[in-house]
Amino acid sequence: MNNPALNTYRQFSVQGSTPLGLVVMLYDGAIAAMQRAAVAIEARDISEKCTHLTRAQAIILQLEGTLNFEAGGEVAKTLKALYVYARAQMLKANIENSPQVLRLLVEKFATVREAWYEADHRPSASSAKSASGGSLPKMSSEEQRGNPNFPSEPAAKKSPYADSPDMEPRSWNLSA
Repeated sequence: MNNPALNTYRQFSVQGSTPLGLVVMLYDGAIAAMQRAAVAIEARDISEKCTHLTRAQAIILQLEGTLNFEAGGEVAKTLKALYVYARAQMLKANIENSPQVLRLLVEKFATVREAWYEADHRPSASSAKSASGGSLPKMSSEEQRGNPNFPSEPAAKKSPYADSPDMEPRSWNLSA
């Protein structure tokens, strides 16, 4: 569905985010897509399952494609392994129609997402690096609170890619 207001909101959210904040948004989108795919499997909705698994795969490929092995070293190698594993698990979930495989994958991604979120909100020199390796201006906690680019709540609640307002709200807990 093409919602101009939602598209504008997403555009401004992306433009106002830090590089690490963008990674958090991608994780939010991948997690949401995997959760929706699990719900679709349970509902035996093959079309929705495929739509959401394809979206999750695309997001994970984007995350994988942005890895910087020179700057990231072992962390980049570990993330690469996670993304390869995730793609394999999504294929398995698709073939076996297993929402449980997706739930376990969501747990792993939620843990890594939280680490990215913490890195984005930690006041240190390493979290102030941009994707290109340049330094971003440092801001005090006071400045961050007054700046709309520094969210006051977790990105999972604010990410425009986690849930759309025009979609039926779903719980993050997919257990039956």
